[in-house]
Amino acid sequence: MSGRIPEEVIDRVREHYDIVDVVSQTVQLRKSGRNFFGLCPFHSEKTPSFSVSPDKQIFHCFGCGAGGNVFKFVMETEQMTFVEVVRYLGEQAGIDIPSGGREDNAEELHRQELLKVMDLASRLFHHLLTQTEHGEAARRYLNERGLQLETIEEFQIGYAPDSYHFLHPFLKRRGFAEGLLLEAGLVAEREGVRGRPSYFDRFRGRVMFPIHDSQGRVVAFGGRVLGEGRPKYLNSPETTLFHKGKFLFNLHRARKTIRKDQQTILFEGYMDVIAAWQAGLRSGVATLGTALTESQARVLKRNAEETVLCYDSDSAGQSATERGMEVLKQEGCIVKVARMPEGMDPDDYIRKYGAEAFSSKVISQASPFTAFKLESLKKGFDLKDEDERMRYLTRAVEVISGLPKAIERDHYLRRLSEEFRISLDALKQEQRTASSKKRRESHGDKGLEKWNNGYHNGKHMVGRERKIPAFEAAERRLLSLMIQDAGVAERVRETVGAGFNIEANAAIAAYLYGYFAEGNPVDPGRFIQYIRDGSLIQEVSAILMMDLPDSVTDEEVTDYIRHIRNYPLHQEIEQKQEQVKQAERSGDIAKAARLGIELIRLREKIQREA
Repeated sequence: MSGRIPEEVIDRVREHYDIVDVVSQTVQLRKSGRNFFGLCPFHSEKTPSFSVSPDKQIFHCFGCGAGGNVFKFVMETEQMTFVEVVRYLGEQAGIDIPSGGREDNAEELHRQELLKVMDLASRLFHHLLTQTEHGEAARRYLNERGLQLETIEEFQIGYAPDSYHFLHPFLKRRGFAEGLLLEAGLVAEREGVRGRPSYFDRFRGRVMFPIHDSQGRVVAFGGRVLGEGRPKYLNSPETTLFHKGKFLFNLHRARKTIRKDQQTILFEGYMDVIAAWQAGLRSGVATLGTALTESQARVLKRNAEETVLCYDSDSAGQSATERGMEVLKQEGCIVKVARMPEGMDPDDYIRKYGAEAFSSKVISQASPFTAFKLESLKKGFDLKDEDERMRYLTRAVEVISGLPKAIERDHYLRRLSEEFRISLDALKQEQRTASSKKRRESHGDKGLEKWNNGYHNGKHMVGRERKIPAFEAAERRLLSLMIQDAGVAERVRETVGAGFNIEANAAIAAYLYGYFAEGNPVDPGRFIQYIRDGSLIQEVSAILMMDLPDSVTDEEVTDYIRHIRNYPLHQEIEQKQEQVKQAERSGDIAKAARLGIELIRLREKIQREA
């Protein structure tokens, strides 16, 4: 497939790994029949639709359609390119990956140039902060915030001088084109003299925090202004390397601890994360100037079961906490909320009381999702007023009725009963009423809680096909056999060729003919690697996950081929039948008779093909 790395090396890397072991590091899998199932890491779901086949070394989600081999899985979960994944997995396996050939791919080369210029900018900013007079005010600011030199070095914090033309000419002198700098988000442009574009530094007079990808490479920056300028924080724009809704600050450092502890602490800002790290709390990450996204929540869920939200105590922080809780809960995370004292953020608290107090009195005392939600709900009611108190209790019971586990519902109802001295039986009756109302309201939904798009088989969590026409089912089953049997593929090549009726199936067949013609072995995982079209990879993974018998007779293969070849004739027969009806309705008996004869001949042709 690729000239970047020799195929035999790619095969060695792929064959070294069992896809079940790799996926299990991210997804909790459970065996059912031949395959393993779990909640898909690429979209929100409550019923497992994500399947991994150890026999075929592939994965497929029957909900969102994601699929592929071990390389594709790591590409999607770690946001890497194919070449990066092969190198990464090869290094983990102790397999030497030749360095030659990477330049054969223009897209890969361009990505490497972007990474190179981001790394150089990061090192320049860091040098300016730590070694020059330019960074004196920034050093003083960081010192006042309690950051030690060791921490500044660890996070490679830097400083961008308050100049429109410092970084731009520096990088240009080193051979980087202005278009590349613009694409990297390091410079901005405006109309200059005679309509020509004028370039200037995007970051000026700011403390610079490098933002890294999962491999620890700089892909963006967050800049904190010195003084009272606006905006207070300025992030890099969206680029080829950086999508702020997908990345989390410090994840590459914190991931090892997060996976070990199975807990992530989600902070609101960079300085909170850095202060916590310096104090010895190594599982902190932060969003990048935006509200928590579903994509970020999925990343958190992939790395740990539990997320502790630790935002500022002000109203903006509390609003962000409530939004974040809902997003995380939708992704199936265990959510807790650490309460900050009024007027303090985590950075303030750690500097004032120390790491041990923060860990024992804030993080360890974090409230479960429902407890926090009920406490927050109280703020909207005057509980001294009887009517207001009843309205609060009604709302609180509605919240509790949404909990999935009976033991949780019982726990919180008992707490309400004790706190407000209300009969537990009365609260349980109210809860049953609220649950019934929710069921009635959701009854008209599109059934999304069932298994996405009708693929769910509840007993064994095995995906099954949607109901499709016979010719399409024949094509998909035949393709599955072809992928797993070169003899069947050759037979189909001779009898059907490119005559598949579904365009995607014809494309897959064409890839398959080429794959076997090049002498490649029967290997579903390797065939998926051979395909260049991402949408076809998803189709192939879905086809390979079809539930087919262990053995198929020659007669069944012949029947599949006949279905495919006869489908155009069946279409033509349907068209002729409609034409006959139209001719009869219009009174044109001669035309109807002529078309009837053509219809008989088409039916005879199908019988001869049988």
